[in-house]
Amino acid sequence: MHLRKIEYFVAVAEEGSISLAAQRLHMTQPPLSQAILALEREFGAPLLRRHARGSELTPAGRLLLEQGRRLLRWSERLGEDVRRLGSGEAGRLRIASVPTFAWSNLAPLLVALAEDAPGLTVELSDPDPGTVLHRVREGEADLGFVATSSTAGLAAAHPELRVRMVKEMPLVLAARAGSADGASLADLVEQTWIVPVAVPGFPGLLEVAEELARRAGHAPLRIQSVTTLQTALPLIAAGLGVGLVPADFVSAAAGGIAVQDVGVPIPPIYGTSVQSADLEPAPALKTFLRTVSRHFGIEEHPDAQT
Repeated sequence: MHLRKIEYFVAVAEEGSISLAAQRLHMTQPPLSQAILALEREFGAPLLRRHARGSELTPAGRLLLEQGRRLLRWSERLGEDVRRLGSGEAGRLRIASVPTFAWSNLAPLLVALAEDAPGLTVELSDPDPGTVLHRVREGEADLGFVATSSTAGLAAAHPELRVRMVKEMPLVLAARAGSADGASLADLVEQTWIVPVAVPGFPGLLEVAEELARRAGHAPLRIQSVTTLQTALPLIAAGLGVGLVPADFVSAAAGGIAVQDVGVPIPPIYGTSVQSADLEPAPALKTFLRTVSRHFGIEEHPDAQT
């Protein structure tokens, strides 16, 4: 049984006439009549009662009309779903993002994706940088976002990954409000610095902090390691140390934190996407890469082309 025969039968049933159905289908009557007869032979039951004025449905024909319409609608939806999946307008996308990037960047990015491809389903996770790299490398995530002090250094350390800088993230030095007013960089490097734990092969905030310490002629720093910057914020607000944080973290923090002017430029970190260098991006990922390019105003990623 072919869908085309079902389509022919539905047309005949709805028009009540072979001749009218043939006109609707833009075909001649003989092949249409042969298709209906072939269906009746396949089912082993009459579908139409023919008479001088046309035809009427048998009970088997009424059942086939009802179910045939559903089958044709399902077939149309299936074809559209396959097309959308193949074009990247639908499907499932797994994104792993460190909280530092996700804090203020991921939500508006996903809003843009929802506008570009509302049929895409996104699964999110927010692991540490090392786990992001691992999940992308092992195919457990389609795309990852990290915040690194050196996109080039990250790429050199991980040739198995395709690395792209998507956004510069300015840093500020944060301390408990009122605790370090007027302090110089040389004064501040004497304090405990609250920094996310270092990940081997991943240049991060520790490298930026150490660079500032070298500028102040003070090394090494006294470090308090934390898992994420979100953990660092309440510790800084409690006066347990100072820390480097993206500028937009301060405005979003609950309070008790002030930005310290250290008198020298602070190198930024970079929001960076990572994906497998070996796997061909699926259509859903290509769609997302195009959204990333447009959202952050960067050059179209070569893998985002269709």
